[in-house]
Amino acid sequence: MIKNIIFDLMNVIIKKDSNIKTIMHFTNDEKIAEDLIQYIFKTEEWKLLDLGNISHEQAIKEMQRKAPKEYSRLIEEVMNHRCQYFTVNEETVNIARTLKEKGYHIYVLSNMATFTYEYFQEIDFFKLCDGIIISAYEHLVKPDEKIFKTLLNRYDLKPEECLFIDDDDTGRSLETANRLEILGRRVNPNDSQDVVTLLKEYKIEI
Repeated sequence: MIKNIIFDLMNVIIKKDSNIKTIMHFTNDEKIAEDLIQYIFKTEEWKLLDLGNISHEQAIKEMQRKAPKEYSRLIEEVMNHRCQYFTVNEETVNIARTLKEKGYHIYVLSNMATFTYEYFQEIDFFKLCDGIIISAYEHLVKPDEKIFKTLLNRYDLKPEECLFIDDDDTGRSLETANRLEILGRRVNPNDSQDVVTLLKEYKIEI
């Protein structure tokens, strides 16, 4: 019997565009935008942010050091202001609220840098949560099974009583979850109706 619903954050609770669309808020030049993807999102520093092994400020400095000097200002602007172009998926938050009212426990398991989490930490969704695991605070990232076990152990959860909702298109996070007997499948990014469909597949009506 499912008692616990575990939500990923990005593209499930928090909507974001593709990296290229996000960066186009900062420049009208597609070539510059494509370069910025390489200098920001394809770097080792970006991975270290999710792991919590580098500060936001250190990451910016390292990205700037490795990129051509003319990109320094844009790197800082994107890193410091990209979150303002993300929005909360209120439809999925309402689903979580209904689940809470029906007696389900709500948890978060998400790969996310501390800067991004702290930007959103006051949203109503987190008031519904019984527990939150953010990769940067644990120095672990999905799909490592250690971060899943951290969630289970910290909140004394039985895996077979948990349903995991994640948009990971590699499938690796769900593979780890399922191997640990946590239920669930990948949902389409930012698709509240697919979340409802998934819940129905496990006999949970909204």
